[in-house]
Amino acid sequence: MEKPLSSKRILIPPARPEANPLFHILGRRGADTFEFPALKVAAPADYGPMDGAIRRLKDFDFVIFSGSNCVINFLERLEGFQLGKAALSEPKIVAIGHGAASALKKEGIEIDYVPKLHTAEGVTAALGEISGSTFLLVRVEGASRSLPQRLRGLGAKVTEVAGYRMLVDTTAEMAEKAFGSGLDALALANPASVRFFLKGAEQIGVNLEETLKEVTIAAVGPATAEAAISNGLTPHIISRGHIADLAEGLTDFFTKA
Repeated sequence: MEKPLSSKRILIPPARPEANPLFHILGRRGADTFEFPALKVAAPADYGPMDGAIRRLKDFDFVIFSGSNCVINFLERLEGFQLGKAALSEPKIVAIGHGAASALKKEGIEIDYVPKLHTAEGVTAALGEISGSTFLLVRVEGASRSLPQRLRGLGAKVTEVAGYRMLVDTTAEMAEKAFGSGLDALALANPASVRFFLKGAEQIGVNLEETLKEVTIAAVGPATAEAAISNGLTPHIISRGHIADLAEGLTDFFTKA
């Protein structure tokens, strides 16, 4: 099997708790892939907003879960209020991503919408007419503002609560493994990966201006590119909003260089 990225060292910041498919796609093409920083899942810093939303769960027309940890923590809090899964039978349930959908199905909760595209546009397109509807949005703490802004722009009322948070957990040894022998590319999967990468670099004092001077920066979609640019990282490759497109872009870039 041809491996067009053989010998290329590509750094992939973590984008979410589950495995980033970029590791598998780029690895199959021969790339040496490295993760930096590491992440660990933690409970929300404050359960107050989620508990408040649960108390008025009947007020919502839609509940959107993004990620399995959101589902797990939300259901645990429901139990604390002596409410069963039946409390989620009235609102329409939206699952963004395989993790959220799997966690809901495992608990026997009926899902009304599973958007094929996980962008704000993709989610709202799947829902149809939503003007005047009320939404409870359960996501990772610090998630992109694009979805709630689009929902509100279409006339919906949105309550946002943190379902979990991600903490950066890194060491000097991890940075040495990632940066020590030089990099060919930095692959950014989504805006969260930009945020985690910068936080990890700051924690251990990596000079990114110097370290990334000769590194090709690739971003999945315009939202990720915008997040990178606003933080001083200039992408050389901006794919459409799909991981596979980014892999193709990197392959084309290095095979034609």
